Amino acid sequence: MAKKQHGGKRAGSGRKPINPDDPTTIIAVTMPTGLVERLDAVAERHGWNRSEAVREAVQALVKRK
Repeated sequence: MAKKQHGGKRAGSGRKPINPDDPTTIIAVTMPTGLVERLDAVAERHGWNRSEAVREAVQALVKRK
């Protein structure tokens, strides 16, 4: 039986990093449904996805402090 030639890691495959010089970390956050709905509305108005909206909010908070 011949060895399969597809699948596995390939150079250049996968999702491209947001910023290659600053690796990302996945975090889980729990928040009330109403707040998530408001976040999604803000994200939609700015053309962001939910992750981008959360990043923007955290960056603004960190900058203020």
